[in-house]
Amino acid sequence: MDIVGVILVGGRGERARPITVKARGYLRSKAAMSFCGKRLIVWLLEAMRWQGIREFFVVAQGKENRYQTKALVGHGEDLGLNIRYSRVRHDRLNTGSGDATLRSLEYWDIESPALICPADSLYDFSLGRLLAGHHQRGALLTVAGMARSLSEVAGKYGVMIRDDDGRVTRFIEKPGLNELRRQLRAATGDDAEAPMTNAGMYLMDSAAMRKYAHEPELQRLRERRLDFGMDLLPWAVDRGLAIYAEPVVHTGDLGTVVDYIETTVELLRGAFPTLSGLLGTPYDAERRIWIPPETLRFRDEASGKSLEEKLEEGLVTLGDNVRLGRYVEIGPGVSIQDSNVDDGVDIGPGVTIGGSAVRDGAIIGPGARLSRSYVGSMAEIDSTEAHPTLLEEYVAVGDEALVRPGALLRDRISIYPRLKIPATAAIPPGTEIRDADDVLRWL
Repeated sequence: MDIVGVILVGGRGERARPITVKARGYLRSKAAMSFCGKRLIVWLLEAMRWQGIREFFVVAQGKENRYQTKALVGHGEDLGLNIRYSRVRHDRLNTGSGDATLRSLEYWDIESPALICPADSLYDFSLGRLLAGHHQRGALLTVAGMARSLSEVAGKYGVMIRDDDGRVTRFIEKPGLNELRRQLRAATGDDAEAPMTNAGMYLMDSAAMRKYAHEPELQRLRERRLDFGMDLLPWAVDRGLAIYAEPVVHTGDLGTVVDYIETTVELLRGAFPTLSGLLGTPYDAERRIWIPPETLRFRDEASGKSLEEKLEEGLVTLGDNVRLGRYVEIGPGVSIQDSNVDDGVDIGPGVTIGGSAVRDGAIIGPGARLSRSYVGSMAEIDSTEAHPTLLEEYVAVGDEALVRPGALLRDRISIYPRLKIPATAAIPPGTEIRDADDVLRWL
């Protein structure tokens, strides 16, 4: 049976700042974020194409989201796909992800089953398994689910209460910890079990859903707001419609800096088995290391040796789960593990990188230490062996920013693009540095 892919490209990407900040007052679409060498929209399209989907509809909210997505993938010609977009004139009518999807299904006269997913997450799933369960149960909607710990779920994920057949009997949007425990006790008698969360991917019977879309009750909801998780799913469950949950292999959110870094490491470690092939041919499959020939042959200025020579002589240490882009220059004494380093990055002698993401053209100075951090495109982490620079615990440095030698940045500090951070800046954990005035505040 033909199935279409629907990708939801909405929101302003504010939670993922500074990764999504391109310039002052201008945010990238989350679909346009670069992730392990590809834009996120390309990851989603290629992953769904691998499962057999060739027809796609991008449901975009806002002209920038639509323009940025279309500038990256067009109508799918280079990917061997057919991609269409929601109409610009519908934006002013859009009251949420559910409403926008129903409007596009109607406009494009889609009656095939639709696999719907947001453009800020990665999914490892079996489309065949989802379809088989969906048709066997006669489901209107099959919701991709992931079991997660209570502490991980509270306040962040929508939770599904299911019966023994997997039918959803209650949907709770992002409950707090106490509310979650109370609901689990009432439904299962056990408030300690790992709840099934809504992963944000849906398999929909488009023809049936289009009929329900014209019912007066749903029409009234659409006039106010119709989001998938907060409105459409609870309405369908309360109505007694066939809503089922089906576990998927793995999901990864990229909506915040922490999520982005953790999902990067998870992908490199193999938590998304069906997506590993999209990383290309590995240099060392067993240790999950990717090095293109251009980087393997590239010589650094400090030693004059190629990376291949330095690896053979033990002058560079690559731990497990490392992806290097093309023309990456790596000096002697460097150690990298659980990290993604994009094209054209310069890494000076004695640098240590662990659990991090480094974007195209960044410069990492001698002796710098990066741990669970993000460095944006063409940013410069200036450092010397006498005054090493330290980034750790989910620090994010925006594009073209400059961090001076000896700076110590720890614990969820965000530096916006093109700012200069002196070594004397004492920035508290959890601080966003958005402009020069913010920099001066912490000197």
